[in-house]
Amino acid sequence: MSITVPENVKPSGGLVKPILSAIPTQPTAASVESLKPRTWSFVSNVNGELLTVTCPEWCELSHDNDRETPTNPVDIWCQRTSEPVHLPVNVNGTPEEFRILSSTLNVRPFDGRMSHRIPTVCVEVVDDHWMEDMDPDALEDVIGTLEARVAALRETHAQLVAARAAYRRQAQA
Repeated sequence: MSITVPENVKPSGGLVKPILSAIPTQPTAASVESLKPRTWSFVSNVNGELLTVTCPEWCELSHDNDRETPTNPVDIWCQRTSEPVHLPVNVNGTPEEFRILSSTLNVRPFDGRMSHRIPTVCVEVVDDHWMEDMDPDALEDVIGTLEARVAALRETHAQLVAARAAYRRQAQA
């Protein structure tokens, strides 16, 4: 059995670096504040009622516009967006950079459909072409399909490597 000692506890010049030196002993006001759910209110433009929303901890929307003007409750949502990835895709004869496989985690607390009042995921397959409002099972199906496609691409990659090697050998003969 091998034991690996993390770099920060290995002796360096005869001294051992303290492993807990970067962990604060008391939570800071900022860290405590970031753990609190964001609760805010807005005026419904449907009936003038003041409605309160508590965002899930993962929501990254500011909701400033929702707070400042009367808003239709069905237009309120909380969301987290994944980091975008772009690849060159040829649509009209010239490759263009398109965003692919982005995702958003969403909840719409006042939506008329009960299925939207709990978190769902939308996956952007390629620039503005979405698979919307998936539950965990649907997202797992998409992930499984993409994993199968990646496996097929790996097979194609191996075939390409072999084909190019054969091509080079034939060109040198």
